[in-house]
Amino acid sequence: MRVLVIATLAFLLGCSDVIGPNTDVGLSVWADVSPTFLSIRDTITPIRIRVYVSNTTGHEIRVVSGGPPYVFTSDPARNSGTWGSFRITKNDSLINWGPGIDWWGDSVYVFRAHYTEYNEEVVTLAKWKGWNLAPGLYRVRSWFNTREGRSAPFYLIR
Repeated sequence: MRVLVIATLAFLLGCSDVIGPNTDVGLSVWADVSPTFLSIRDTITPIRIRVYVSNTTGHEIRVVSGGPPYVFTSDPARNSGTWGSFRITKNDSLINWGPGIDWWGDSVYVFRAHYTEYNEEVVTLAKWKGWNLAPGLYRVRSWFNTREGRSAPFYLIR
């Protein structure tokens, strides 16, 4: 019985959303989307998109943002001063395939040890005017201050 409890605990801890540092400044950045399956005909269900930034280290991390001036571009890797961004892509395409957001920033971001924060946007498929929606795999790509993090998949079904 103890082996089962330990194995289950190890599995659950391994499934945690917090990931190890994946940016050049030592922060972890990732996207989360809910729901992960949505009917293409459902135009009113809220789709909750979050971009998380986490300092999993034992020391404070300061990031100079590059702004002001704050610069917003279609490619979040070329922005300046922004807190973060997300873009929705289809399959393996890197081009935008849905709404995207850039959040305003500050001149310096301070992340204390073992601290996580996020920004959130709620959209519906009704807001996706101008994009040719089709069933398939989509991804929410995430950035913190021009540094791309882990994306989150979701599926549009019939």
